[in-house]
Amino acid sequence: MSTGGGSRSLKTAATVLRALRLLGDHPAGLCAAELAERLGKSASTARYMINTLCEAGYAERDRSGRVRLTEAPPWGRWGASPSPVPGDPDPGAVLAEATTELYRRTRQRSYLVRRTGTLVATVTDSRGHQGLTKLPGLGTHVPPHHAHALAMTKVLLATSPAYREAIAAEQLTDLTHATITDQAELGAELERVCREGIALDREEYAEGLATIAAPVVSPSGAATVALGLSCSARRLATDHDELVDAVHDVARWASEQWAGEGTPPVALGGRPDGAVAAEDVVDDEDRLVSGPRR
Repeated sequence: MSTGGGSRSLKTAATVLRALRLLGDHPAGLCAAELAERLGKSASTARYMINTLCEAGYAERDRSGRVRLTEAPPWGRWGASPSPVPGDPDPGAVLAEATTELYRRTRQRSYLVRRTGTLVATVTDSRGHQGLTKLPGLGTHVPPHHAHALAMTKVLLATSPAYREAIAAEQLTDLTHATITDQAELGAELERVCREGIALDREEYAEGLATIAAPVVSPSGAATVALGLSCSARRLATDHDELVDAVHDVARWASEQWAGEGTPPVALGGRPDGAVAAEDVVDDEDRLVSGPRR
């Protein structure tokens, strides 16, 4: 076997799988030192692997520092249909692959956000290398009183009349100087999102940061999944078209893959072998009205 990058990638993947198996065998969790001992690796390697698994949504760390597997992989629950839309085919790992691909193309933190029939949107996947800025205060859920300020939830509001009506009953919280707090202005913004198929947040959720998102449309035409990224407001201003195109293209690819069409994600860009470097790896029927993008 070649000792090149392919062999190293396989060895890294095998080690990650061993780490997952070990965590699965220890439901109470393992600390970095315990995982390092069982893997036969250094403590720093174990800590890096733990950070990667937590960042990618496969594991979680408690206050004591012990790490255990999450209840489900990023794309849904083990052994159950993870389709966000009842009646639609199971997307399998397509949504997780799309989140990874968006990060690969832009090197900006990428997110997958779903609405699952409640008024709380769930961040089911996130990708980004260590040190990459995170949206402050964004956990695994986006509460209704924050939904108007984030591009990913703007997409879900724009494509769901029921969700939008529920949010209309909320007082629009002023999170920053740029947050939209007028219902009429928000309505006009959501109509634009519906027409153009892309949502933007320019420092509306957090000062100095921006988000971009597009819907991932299920085979039945439902749009309860949003794919997006966060970046600095300065980066959005300088690379607006490049970032918007990346979000739109990867979301469209994910929609095609969900329907059993399209080509593998490597065709969209990134490394020639389609891999993400180990140091980079790290959460009623709504119909989309698609249109031109800005």
